[in-house]
Amino acid sequence: MKSPIQFFIAIAILLATATVAAQVYKWVDKDGQVQFTDTPPPPGATKAEAKKIDTGNTSGSATASTPAKSLQDRSKDFDKRQKVAADNAKKADESLKKEELAEANCKSARTALRDLESGRAVRRINEAGEFVIMSDEMREAELVKTRAMAAESCKA
Repeated sequence: MKSPIQFFIAIAILLATATVAAQVYKWVDKDGQVQFTDTPPPPGATKAEAKKIDTGNTSGSATASTPAKSLQDRSKDFDKRQKVAADNAKKADESLKKEELAEANCKSARTALRDLESGRAVRRINEAGEFVIMSDEMREAELVKTRAMAAESCKA
């Protein structure tokens, strides 16, 4: 009766010889992603190519250029995706800042407009740094500017 160790060694040898001449398919899917499989690509795949690689090397180093190139391609793809994600995050942050600034400008313009339309005396600082009460002409000119600023800032 043979020992179980001999049985497992025989199975391991059979499995190792079955993978010596493996074929790898490299293809691009409909989303533009490069795929590597051991089965043929689907009919709609573009840029499909079959490569035979020698998997008999058990030292851990690649013997064919395809696996090493695929790692480089994947590394480049990863770097591109990281850059795109960083750019998108930066654009989203800038967009959020613009929205916050527009909201603050809108609030300020509405407050100024409410003060001017209230009929109360409004004072401003002149060139000499002194407080002066706005005349009716000054109030009307300021109302026109403030309404335009409110219309521009509050476009929501």
